[in-house]
Amino acid sequence: MPTSFYDVIVLGTYLEPLLCAALLAREGLRVLVLGQGAPDPSYTLAGVEVEPHALTITGAQSPIVRNTLDELALRQDLRQRMTDRRSVFQLLLPEHRINLHPEPDRWLSELARELPDVRRQAADITRTLGEVRVELDATIDRRLIWPPETFLERQQFSLATTGQRYDRQGQGWTSWNQLAMRHPLRNAFAAVLPHVSGLLPAQHSDATRARLHGHLLSGVTELTGGWTWFREALFARIRSWGSDVRPKERADSLRHEGRNGHTIRLGRTDEEIGCSQIVHGTPIGELSQLLPERAPMTSMFERVGEPRSRAYRSSVHLLVGKHGVPSALEPLALLCTSATTDEKAFLLRSHDVDQDRVLLTAEQLIEGHLVDTGSSPLRFVREEALAAMRSIVPFLDDHAIWIDSPHDGLPPQGLRDDTELPCSDPWARGPHTMKAIYEYPTQRALGVCGLPTRTPVRGVFLCNEQVAPGLGFEGSFLTATSVAKIIGSQYRRQDWLRRGPWARRSV
Repeated sequence: MPTSFYDVIVLGTYLEPLLCAALLAREGLRVLVLGQGAPDPSYTLAGVEVEPHALTITGAQSPIVRNTLDELALRQDLRQRMTDRRSVFQLLLPEHRINLHPEPDRWLSELARELPDVRRQAADITRTLGEVRVELDATIDRRLIWPPETFLERQQFSLATTGQRYDRQGQGWTSWNQLAMRHPLRNAFAAVLPHVSGLLPAQHSDATRARLHGHLLSGVTELTGGWTWFREALFARIRSWGSDVRPKERADSLRHEGRNGHTIRLGRTDEEIGCSQIVHGTPIGELSQLLPERAPMTSMFERVGEPRSRAYRSSVHLLVGKHGVPSALEPLALLCTSATTDEKAFLLRSHDVDQDRVLLTAEQLIEGHLVDTGSSPLRFVREEALAAMRSIVPFLDDHAIWIDSPHDGLPPQGLRDDTELPCSDPWARGPHTMKAIYEYPTQRALGVCGLPTRTPVRGVFLCNEQVAPGLGFEGSFLTATSVAKIIGSQYRRQDWLRRGPWARRSV
């Protein structure tokens, strides 16, 4: 028997479910957020706070991002915590260093200095990227449901996208793919796609590719305090509107009660909690484990296909002396080890720990067949990341203090005295902590969306990174606002019926 009841229970403390929970709590619904086993966003190593999965912000000027942050009263806080706007995103190629300036004139001057043979073509592509950004901004600003599923939603989506240069699958103008096949600039823009989205380069449609390239030229940034601060800020907003957050709790099972809603059972205390709606914010495979039977999910996978993991995100953290880091290295950079292919690239992050030390992070993608998520250490991860860092930081070994790679199963290592360092969260390490990048058999809504928000189980909605993986940070806001709009409209309709003139009449 349920001991308490909520309007909505949100499972997961990632970006998409937390945004959805905050929007629903703001509308007056009683929301409960459960951590569902999500690890802490950071850990402490030798007095330094480290984030295994940092938050990269692209598309901060998107209408859906700005409007949602305004509704949650977070936009000004984020603007104050964004990395210095004078910093730019860098493309580090074997023979070129290119800064992506938001100002078109400076960007084209940078290209004229490094790659003068493509300046005229790059000017045309840059101008068209700006036009595409305006067109897609107008579509996103209409507050549509992504992906559209009902007849009315599909009709509204078709009307909003009429007249664009892309069809329903997102095929059309091809952005930097107009350059030669092995051109270093084309490969660099392709290599950055999986680091700012949830799709591999081959899975992107022309629309999502152009949208992300436009975001890159508009500016890529991070937050002071990172995902740790943003997560706590969303927790505070949810609680301030009368809802509850339990980051250490998780649902062990889910039982559908028909018209009475749902009942979930907590894993640690066996407490049963009732609710009307459930928002699932972790990978779809975990939802299948919560349900008493897999038949409903099987029917959905027969319709849209089941996502398969194809690669994993792995990061290596290196603490170095500040005087050993080149001043020309920006806080965010993409390092391509090859100019002719996009297969091996590292997303480099650097931020000052104090006046004398800098934390360097190299994030790479590891193909799925190379990963054993059980217990086998990935010993090649550190060597590859160190080799990449040595190519841009002269005499790196002379300035390195310690190294840590939380996803390979190896312990943190002090480099000066060759000792193993203690970690604040040693049990949350290993290959199983890596985030997966999935392949989706079907993609809809201009190639942006992979899975639907509505599941075959009545009252259970999907709100995770698998819904709109094609747009990364912006896709998280599209997913959260879509689910919040669906659930909010249902409650507004019910409130109107309860307050209607016939509600006071007796039979």
